Amino acid sequence: MRIWQNKAFFALTLYGIILGASVYAADPPKKNPPQKDPRQAEAPEPGSPGDTLTREDARMAYLVYKLLDKDGNIIGADLARGAKSFYQNCRPCHGEDGMRVNFNPGGIPEFIGIRARRDLPTFWYQMNFGDEERRMEAYIDEIPVDEMRDIAAFARTLP
Repeated sequence: MRIWQNKAFFALTLYGIILGASVYAADPPKKNPPQKDPRQAEAPEPGSPGDTLTREDARMAYLVYKLLDKDGNIIGADLARGAKSFYQNCRPCHGEDGMRVNFNPGGIPEFIGIRARRDLPTFWYQMNFGDEERRMEAYIDEIPVDEMRDIAAFARTLP
């Protein structure tokens, strides 16, 4: 009886293999279409319902990805236009040479030129969105981004 069971098992197994191979040959399984990696999804149109960047994030990303070269220098800035804009918009509070407001009153003095050179992201953020603690006005709605780029580049030349 045991021999018969082994032969039957072997026959059924062989039949399953043959049947499976013939079914596979007649109708091969369909390949799944390649799935898009959600991290590689196309960026939504700015301002669209799918756009999740805050206004602050978008402006800071603009600084990092569009205005700075690989060495951290500001791309395409016009220093003469930056000086004109600085004197028009910033001089009343920061002074002619940018040394009227000390950003580090408890330690080594840090003025606008030093801040723009050493910590451009903070400088950029404060110029765009202000700083209530230091009574800095937000200029994102008043000064165009190209003019802000020029001001930032000029500010880096100040002491």
